[in-house]
Order: sequence, then C-alpha cells, then structure tokens
Amino acid sequence: MKKYHSILTILILSLFMMWSACDDFVQDVEPIFDEVPDDALNDEEQIPFLSDGVKQRFATTHDNVVILSEGLGDAFFFDSNVPNATFPTFRDIDEGDITLDNNSVDGMFLDLGELRFFADDLLRRINEIEISDSEVEREARFTGNLFGGIARYFFATYMGLNPEEGGGVIDNGPFIPSSEMYDLALEKLQQALTHVGSDYETRVINSLIARIHLYAGNTGSVRQFAEQGLVEGDDPFQSLHSTESTNLVWQQGGRGRTQYVVSQRFIDFVIADSAETVRIPLEPITGNDGVTVFQRQIKYPSERTPIDLISWQENELMLAELELDSDNASALARVNRVRASHELAPLDALDRQTFIDERAKELFLTGAELPDQRRFGTFHLPAGRWQFLPITERERNINPNF
Repeated sequence: MKKYHSILTILILSLFMMWSACDDFVQDVEPIFDEVPDDALNDEEQIPFLSDGVKQRFATTHDNVVILSEGLGDAFFFDSNVPNATFPTFRDIDEGDITLDNNSVDGMFLDLGELRFFADDLLRRINEIEISDSEVEREARFTGNLFGGIARYFFATYMGLNPEEGGGVIDNGPFIPSSEMYDLALEKLQQALTHVGSDYETRVINSLIARIHLYAGNTGSVRQFAEQGLVEGDDPFQSLHSTESTNLVWQQGGRGRTQYVVSQRFIDFVIADSAETVRIPLEPITGNDGVTVFQRQIKYPSERTPIDLISWQENELMLAELELDSDNASALARVNRVRASHELAPLDALDRQTFIDERAKELFLTGAELPDQRRFGTFHLPAGRWQFLPITERERNINPNF
C-alpha cells in the first residue's frame, strides 16, 4: 500500500530556506541544532529527508484543501448554533462571501505554495548534485514530479483570481488560469510516470491524469488514462495523518471540533437509504439552543484517519461518466461495481441525476463536490459568490503581477 505519512520535522521551512547568519563573526562553530544550512542539504544522504518533507507538506495541504472546498461546496455548512462553531472565516467560505484576507484560506494557500516549492526544489537539488544510488534518485524524482503535479492540480481546481476564474501563481509570477495550470500539472505527472517504482504507482498517476482531463473538460483524453488507472482491489492513494499532524477534517469538521456540519442534501441521502451510512457516516449533535439537532460527519472519526486522494472506485466512476449516454448498460454496471464494494444493493437504472448523486455519495468529503458542482452546473450559491477559494491578499500584495 502506497501511503504518505505526516512526519515530525523541526521547522519544516528550514529544510530549504535557512542559512546561518553568524558566519561573519563566529568561526569554527557547528550549525545550531534546529537550523539546517542550505548547503548541507545538497548531499545525497539528505535526499530521503527532503523527500519526506515534500510528503509531509502534501498531507497538511490535502486535508486543508478538503475541508475548505467542502465548506464552499454543499457537503458542509456553518451555523453558529453548532457548539464550537466560532470561526467567521468558515462562515464566509460557506456563504461564498470570501474576503481576500480570509485567514483560513491564507493558511491553506501558504501550505499549497510550500508544497509546490518543496517539490520543485527537490528536483532542482537532484539535478545539481551527483547521486550514486539510482533507487534514491528514482524515488526522489518520482516524489518531486508527483507532488509538484498534485500542487498544480490543487491550484487549478480550488484557487481562483475571481469568483468564477480559477487558477494560481508560481514564484510570485503572473496569474496562471486553470486550463494552463492543469497543463503544467499534466507535464509533471507525465514525468513522474518515467520514474515509477511499481505498477501500482503507474496506475495511481494514470488515474490522477484522467481526473485532471475530466476536470479540464478534455473528455476525449479521459478514457485513455482511466483504462490504465486503478483497478478493483487496489488500495486508495491517501494522505496519512497522526496525533502530531492531525486530519484537519476531523479537527475542524468532526469530533475534534465541529466548525462545519453536514448539509441537508447528504442527510437526505441517508434518510432515503439508511445503508448509505457506509459512505456517509453521521452522528447527531445538539445545538447550543438545546433543541436543534445537527448531523456531524464521522467518516474521519479520529485525528489519524487517512484521506483518499484517488481510489479505484473514482476511476470506475470516471469511466461510467464517459459511458452514461453512449453505453448506459456498461455505465450502470460500473456504478453497481462501486456500490458492491460497500455491499450496497445494485441500482436498476442510471440517469444523469442518479449518476451525479452516486459520485457525491462515493466521494463524500474528498474534495470532489466543489469541482463537480461547477462541472455539472449545479453550484448551490447565488450568482457572484466565490466558486473558488481566492488567491489571498498577501499574495496579491507581494506579487508585482497583481
């Protein structure tokens, strides 16, 4: 199983950016304990350490992306009647009325920028040093390209310059629209394919490439990669979390602290079919008024629960979406295969709305709902509200291109 753990690091930023400021006036003194001089990282022995730093930042970015995008989408909502729901930044995201200085978005944007930088910087260092161990080099090149691609995918899918204009920035450069950012993500993932260490890694990347083509509207390219993607029995590709680096969906939208509760649409799915609790696990909590009952997610019941980035079930649903109109019987069979993996009864028929609902249930709280709403034309907020998380005021202030 290929999973990436959140690891304990001391001052993760120092992995790449610390230099000693004392060399001019203190000689023959070893670097202090909690700083890593930049030059000291340009060594083959440090490559696994740098790779771990990239993977750690992926984990802390992924959970952030999921909770904020589900807050902007319609899986979560904010209500101050919910015990411990106190963040106005979460309320504003729920309402799509997001100021550029929203602190929650700012934190996510910082993590995302660091993920992109750490991944790219790992590749830069590999190119500048001589590495004798071919496996160390292969794994590092795979890591740098994979997570560099994922970072660019996150920018394209979740960040935006304006309420309906997605995209991001790299190194304080000009704004890159989603379509171009998706192309950059695809370039990185294609490079990662040349450095895979297993058939499983190949299938993971093919599934991610298929998803990017789907979100980018390149439907003609989806099948080529999805048919080489994850297959039934494959483990999902996940971010892992720990007591030291907790799953943020649990921490802010679950038992850790309930800033967000589950929206009525997903509650209705469970009311209509109680078996759906396997995909939409909920528990009731009473509001501050002592009367109102809300439903809280327990898909992530602890701080350590992993979050799927991609799964074979999603890969199967991508293929089903392609066949929905052209080969409905095959699409229905694929959806029922996904349902069977949860021991759910098969559907008798499949139309567009049923398919949309099946995707929502299967991909509940994985970050898929917001881009799916945009793709399917079902965005739930009034016109003019943010459909992306805004590129932050801090970025706009320091970036000369804004």
